[in-house]
Amino acid sequence: MRILIPWKPIVLVWGLLSAMIFFGFVASSVLQGKDPFAPGVTITQPAAAKTGVAKSGQQPKHSHKPASTPSQ
Repeated sequence: MRILIPWKPIVLVWGLLSAMIFFGFVASSVLQGKDPFAPGVTITQPAAAKTGVAKSGQQPKHSHKPASTPSQ
């Protein structure tokens, strides 16, 4: 007697899991700024774009101390 195995659902589930792992790897690599297909290579952005983004999100730091004036 032969046991029949439904191969189509097994192959579909296996392919779906493999695709999810692959796309998760690519997405995490891109979020970390690395090229997923070139090991050790970091994706760099132009220096002007980096400084512009960093400066626009920062507030100037003000001291809450009263200004010291010479009283004598």
